[in-house]
Amino acid sequence: MTNLEIFNKTIEATFDTSNIPEIEDSFGPDEIKDWDSLSHIELVTALEEKFDIALAVQDVSRMYTIGDVKKILKKYSVII
Repeated sequence: MTNLEIFNKTIEATFDTSNIPEIEDSFGPDEIKDWDSLSHIELVTALEEKFDIALAVQDVSRMYTIGDVKKILKKYSVII
């Protein structure tokens, strides 16, 4: 499974995005109704487990959109 597939499955499982035809990098909590503070932490935990990384608190707090999450993962050598 590619990093993109893992990422997409993690996003879908965390935020239940099955009702959104295509997730865009610009999407954040305003576009993804299930993206709240609790699910944000669940996303971080899932990404850390899936990609075997430990995200810094500063990076976690800068995840405003799907694109931001991808950019931050890139800092940890996870290319999506």
